[in-house]
Formats: sequence, C-alpha cells, structure tokens
Amino acid sequence: MNIVTTRFGLIQALESDFIRLPEGLVGFRSFTQFVLLPDPVVAGLSWLQSITAPDLAFALIAPPLAVSDYRVELRPGDRAALELDEERSALIYVILNRGEGGGLTVNLQGPLVFNPVRRLGRQLVLTSSRYAVRYPLEPQVPTLTVLPGLTPLRATA
Repeated sequence: MNIVTTRFGLIQALESDFIRLPEGLVGFRSFTQFVLLPDPVVAGLSWLQSITAPDLAFALIAPPLAVSDYRVELRPGDRAALELDEERSALIYVILNRGEGGGLTVNLQGPLVFNPVRRLGRQLVLTSSRYAVRYPLEPQVPTLTVLPGLTPLRATA
C-alpha cells in the first residue's frame, strides 16, 4: 500500500506492517492506524507515522535513552487490550517533543506500548508523579546521534 507523508514522501508498507492503536493517542483519538519507521538519519529515533494523516508523525525513542531506570508496570487490562502473553515481549517507547527554548523533552507519563506480534499498540497514562510529561532530554545522549553528512528531520507532532 502507498502511504503519502509530509515527512518521508511516498512510502510503501504492507498491511501486515500496520500497527493498530484502537484507542488512538491522547489528543489524537480518531487516528488508529500507524506504521513504525526508523529514522533514516538519527540512530535511536523512530517515527510513528499515521496511515491516514500525511502530516501526523510522532518521534519516538526507547525510554532508557532518557532515563536509565524507567519502569512501566502493565495492568491486566493493558495486557488484555494488547493481547500480550508475556510482558517481556512488549516494546515500550516514549514520545519526543521539542520543548520551550528549543530543547528536547520526552513524555514519561504517556508511554506507548506495542505488541509486535499482534501489531497492537496502546498509550498508557501513568498516574504516578514519579515521571514528568516534559522530561528534559540530556543534550549529550550518546545513542541519539546524527549520522555524518546528513541533515536531521524535524518533529511535527
């Protein structure tokens, strides 16, 4: 299937590559089908690109790139919604945002959890105040590096 995007141009993906988020994301509930793309320039960065909205893409990173001791406990309802047999098989990402003053932040209170086998995802809303919605990302994160000679992409969502 051809998918038109404003960030990547025309991309091709098989329907088996689609990830369904039946409940959408906070503030974007009506968008439920996405494809997960690795960033072609920045190592450690991925994009959750909407299949139906060309300009809707979320920058994602693995939580350990921001906080080494980040922990998420999946409730039974979350596991059931994701059809997860084993919690260890879940993939967890946090959304990267451009903060005030141009720095980068990550949303540690709203992680995205994916079941890669069933191609299902869900955004959790953590009630613990242990994690911030706009946690500043250290500018020296070693695994989020721009590959030489290329220009990094800019976040749109």
